[in-house]
Amino acid sequence: MTAFLNPLNIGAALLFAAALGWRIHLLARAPRSLPNWAVTITITCVAISFLFQQQAIDDAVDGVLGHGAGRLLNNALLAAGLCALLVFFVGATVDTRPHRRAAFELLPLAADLVLMVVATAITPVEVRGMSLNPARVHIPGIALFYLGAGLYMIYGLSACVRWMLRYLRDADRNLRSGLRLGAIGLGCAAAGSVLRALYIVVAWAFGPSWRILLQLGVPLVIVGTALFLAGICYPGLRARVSALARRRRHRREYRELSPLWTLMSRSFPTVVLRTGRGRRLDWLRPQHVHRQYYRRVIEIRDGLVQLSPFLGTDLTALAAENPRGAAAELEAALARREAGEKSDGKAKLVLPGGASDLEADVKPLLALARAVG
Repeated sequence: MTAFLNPLNIGAALLFAAALGWRIHLLARAPRSLPNWAVTITITCVAISFLFQQQAIDDAVDGVLGHGAGRLLNNALLAAGLCALLVFFVGATVDTRPHRRAAFELLPLAADLVLMVVATAITPVEVRGMSLNPARVHIPGIALFYLGAGLYMIYGLSACVRWMLRYLRDADRNLRSGLRLGAIGLGCAAAGSVLRALYIVVAWAFGPSWRILLQLGVPLVIVGTALFLAGICYPGLRARVSALARRRRHRREYRELSPLWTLMSRSFPTVVLRTGRGRRLDWLRPQHVHRQYYRRVIEIRDGLVQLSPFLGTDLTALAAENPRGAAAELEAALARREAGEKSDGKAKLVLPGGASDLEADVKPLLALARAVG
């Protein structure tokens, strides 16, 4: 347990938790999305595989299922997760018969799983599930197990990198950054798998084992996995940060618009929209801030439209150039209306955004609200 609680494992566990939590959130929003399922399965398999890599859990699994079961399940989960990732990219990028192309990816996976099971079966019980090292690399079962697993990882990781680079062309900026980071991570993991496979081939072909290949390969796989998870998390994290910034801006501007809204709602009570019966704790929901904000903008705009027949100038342009002058014109128009003066009776569009772009209305309204306040 103490070995598990080291900075590297804790960091990896946090990355797994963040990535899995985000994917489950997306899956709950779109439960019928095959790409969401594929990526969620990938992260789930890799996360469980990470747990099986811990010695205490590996020993517990071996104690229940027999020697080598933990190592076999670990590598089988990694292969299944990689296959799910391949299915995701195939489904997202292949235009003709994507399901048939995705089903084809099950064949290499099945061959790899059969090979690992056979390799485990022919390995002497006393060394089943043990790690690859110079003392065991010449045992046929162990060499076959790790070579087979490594070759599938090389194939799958290389294919994923190729799909990622191809997918970059159609992705938005945030997704492009995440894909690029994920491709670098998978490229590192593929390089680590190549070094491990080369270590086995060299040992069997020439006799001596070059331990440096294994020492370089393992860190590459670990770093690559972390970078891949960071790449998956990046678009979602960036979207969350942007959403929080937008929510803070709407909350701030909602308060800044208060003086102008008070003036409009007092002069034109009918512009105040009726509110339905809210749900319990509705104010805690992120949508509540945006709903209140847009409601305030709409009510102010509707009030200005009703006042527009009494305006003697373009209030929008004046608010941008001379907010105090716009505030004075607004107060004068309200006074003319209160005095019962005649107007042309024609309502005018006083803000640039119109019904389709409320955000464009906010800037002049803020300038006007500051001047009124």
